[in-house]
Amino acid sequence: MDIQKKFEHAIIVECELGGPHNGASMAGRAFFSQFEQRTNVRETITTPIRKVRQSNTPKAHYLSDINHCLRDISEAVVKHYKQSPESRLLVVAGDHSTACGTLAGLKRAHPKSKIGTIWIDAHADIHSPYTSPSGNVHGMPVAAAAGDDHIDFKIKELDEETIKLWEATKDICQNSIEYNNLIYIGIRDLEKAEWDVIAKNNINHYSVDAIENRNCSEVCSEIFLYLEHCDIIYISFDIDALDKKYVPGTGTPVKDGLSLEKTQELINKLCQNDKVKALEVVEINPLLDSYNETASRITNMLAKAI
Repeated sequence: MDIQKKFEHAIIVECELGGPHNGASMAGRAFFSQFEQRTNVRETITTPIRKVRQSNTPKAHYLSDINHCLRDISEAVVKHYKQSPESRLLVVAGDHSTACGTLAGLKRAHPKSKIGTIWIDAHADIHSPYTSPSGNVHGMPVAAAAGDDHIDFKIKELDEETIKLWEATKDICQNSIEYNNLIYIGIRDLEKAEWDVIAKNNINHYSVDAIENRNCSEVCSEIFLYLEHCDIIYISFDIDALDKKYVPGTGTPVKDGLSLEKTQELINKLCQNDKVKALEVVEINPLLDSYNETASRITNMLAKAI
């Protein structure tokens, strides 16, 4: 299949319910106010704004609203590939909780295809409600997409409502991630349970040092060799994979992260592979930023890469 190289179409997801701060729902508007490439925004998906944060499911905050959003994202992705089956899709979302909706849509749109996932992030996002100390759903999309509870590592019992909602989340997500088709890049700020899950399932991951100190072409060759049995590839880019000095406008910045130069080179080389069908950019928060500095930096970087 001759995949179009450019990301000419986009979906915006306005969700901030998965994280601890208001503002991430404005990420799409902040991004496209700075992004000068010609991109057709096909759909904008919204969730409720909570001025006062008070969730009735504290072990998985706002999961009912997030599930509605996941269904809408999945439908939008399916619709996109029906209209433009050979195109690439750019998704600009708020917090990372909704990435599993994009994966669900990819799975539904390509039911016979095996999906490879490249997760560029400071965090593994592989908690379930049973293991998450915070209950923030932006730390759960990988577990949701994998349909995994991590009962072996649970730290809490769940109430019936949260169990029901989490089962619905997993059902929406279509088992779209298989651990042997997943690669992490840049993870460094994880709870013990997450490291335990990664070790138990032998999930492939590259440290910041591995990216910064090695030849990028060699690393990308290794990644694509590892995912060679996959038919399509999805890249999820959480901007907190970058060192915190580059991204003040994000909800959970972490020190000792990736450099702008290496991240740009990495994403550029990854997107040269025809199997890459979707790129998702998440966790820009204009309310935590100064004069849209972070969105401008990210868009300038991606404009050169994609």
